[in-house]
Amino acid sequence: MMSLVAALDYPLDLAPTTAPKPRLRVVLLGCGTVNSGVLAGLEDMPGQVEIAAIVTRRPRNESEGAYAWLTDLTAAFDTGPDLVIDALPDCAAAEKALALAVERGVHVISANKAVIARRPDLEAKARRAGLGFAYSAAVGGGVPVLETVARLKASGETITRVRGVLNGTSNFVLGLLEKGIGFDDAIAAAQAAGFAEEDPSADLDGLDAAAKLALIARAAFDIAPDPYAIPADSLFDLSVGQILGARENGLRYRQVAELSVQAEGVIATVRLQALPEDHALARVENEENAVEIDCASGTRLVLNGKGAGQTPTAGSVLSDVRALLANGGAG
Repeated sequence: MMSLVAALDYPLDLAPTTAPKPRLRVVLLGCGTVNSGVLAGLEDMPGQVEIAAIVTRRPRNESEGAYAWLTDLTAAFDTGPDLVIDALPDCAAAEKALALAVERGVHVISANKAVIARRPDLEAKARRAGLGFAYSAAVGGGVPVLETVARLKASGETITRVRGVLNGTSNFVLGLLEKGIGFDDAIAAAQAAGFAEEDPSADLDGLDAAAKLALIARAAFDIAPDPYAIPADSLFDLSVGQILGARENGLRYRQVAELSVQAEGVIATVRLQALPEDHALARVENEENAVEIDCASGTRLVLNGKGAGQTPTAGSVLSDVRALLANGGAG
């Protein structure tokens, strides 16, 4: 009988013949609270990603790490990235960077809700080009708001209302105001905890929540409202006395962002509301977010989790990175 090996007219090679997948070359835009956490996570994926460059506002010494630290956006894109991860604050540089990424055919993952909300054309152009354009971290931090909306729609549900506490910074500040702490000290505490920017006005004036509503509206209702046209209340419209008075009467003020389907269309608002203390949106503490999603079928989902801070936000960014990798680096 002829042996198996002798019958083969080619070498028997049990080693895999599939070439290893190329690593994604990544440019990080910013390396503050969020992207420093993202960087740590990417370092745990050495076979899947490589850091092409890190862009910061101020020059960094190359000795600070094994990466190219750059201050020039064009130079960063000239390193040939496949993916840009944006954790910059709302600024002209962030908008320029995302536009340049789409123009050059680079995937985008962003936590920058303000730029994405006011530039729906960037996402549309990226989708047409087959690019990844993900921003899970832009809404809800570690709360999977956009992901849940997408799953509901894919299952055939019709969403009729989304209502929630979407800004962890304002909620953190309100919690301190309830204890009789003044605005200045409460804001300073939020900044020290890493929840508030140097300029916290977007959070406290409701602009941040309005931008998040615009992104939810895009996902839930396929519309792109102007975030600046969404009516929004400012925390500064309240006094500490009002907040304490409400607390004594079993109520808690919350910055409530809401989208609802009405006869005239989808209505979006960001309002300060005194809610019963046992309400799902009143029970959230510190930087937590809570979101209620109602469907025409009668289904209601309530999501809770950390809405601000490095761990939840960086975790959402890394989740988008893993999804891109699982899709073979395609959009």
